[in-house]
Amino acid sequence: MIDLQKISGLPILFDAKKPDLEFQGDFSEIKKSKRSLEELKPYLRNPDTKSGPNPVYYVWRYVHLKSDASKLREANLRYDLTLIPPGKIDSEFAKTAGHFHKNKINTDLPHPEIYEVLTGRAYFLIQSPDNDLPADKQDTKNIKVVRLIEAGPGEKVLVPPQFSGHTTINVFNEPLIIANWISDQAVYDYDSYKNNHGASYYLLDNNNLIDIVKNLNYNYAPEIQKIRIKEYPKFGLVKNQPIYSLVNDLEKLRFLNYPEKFEGEWRNW
Repeated sequence: MIDLQKISGLPILFDAKKPDLEFQGDFSEIKKSKRSLEELKPYLRNPDTKSGPNPVYYVWRYVHLKSDASKLREANLRYDLTLIPPGKIDSEFAKTAGHFHKNKINTDLPHPEIYEVLTGRAYFLIQSPDNDLPADKQDTKNIKVVRLIEAGPGEKVLVPPQFSGHTTINVFNEPLIIANWISDQAVYDYDSYKNNHGASYYLLDNNNLIDIVKNLNYNYAPEIQKIRIKEYPKFGLVKNQPIYSLVNDLEKLRFLNYPEKFEGEWRNW
């Protein structure tokens, strides 16, 4: 059992043998789900595969202490956890399905999201669709910018509105657990990733090396940009400070619900 309290700010244990999480505190009702290999097949390079981990990953939504429930409900915010055990599906590394964000209140700017790595190392593959069109008509087969970000324990990743498409990949031989904050008003578009069989690039195992291969189901995707982790103190994104602690300073998370009020921040990202 691995104690995640110090890095997550919550009384949670990780049982690597099962694998599963144990919630030790006075938590509100948590919604747990699994993504099976069969469910993930439409998002894969080889949707006909018969080999791979099953389930591929696990998600816990609405993870919070009962004492924080009312203010999170009032703030329209949600804290989730995702576990991606190590594994490969054919040669493709285990990953989340991937999706684009939409905003059902303000259709011009999708909701951003923030992530934190608790254990393992993550590759976040994020992509920007054709932003010259309104958000509800964007061409998700033509990608303007693709970025790859590697993050380890205690590091945070901001997914800004213009990079509304993203997936998380575990290329390492250890369990990956990530936490995230997002607006509870956010809407997920999985269909674009499903129709394109994943993100605009695949990460493949090549004898312990990582091959980054374009997904030819897209009409266009530029060369991938690898960028470094950056801290955002304004939003409370500082290494080794658990993002759950922001439950005590929710004003720093206001941008998750009102991205249009922070447009100056996104231009410099």
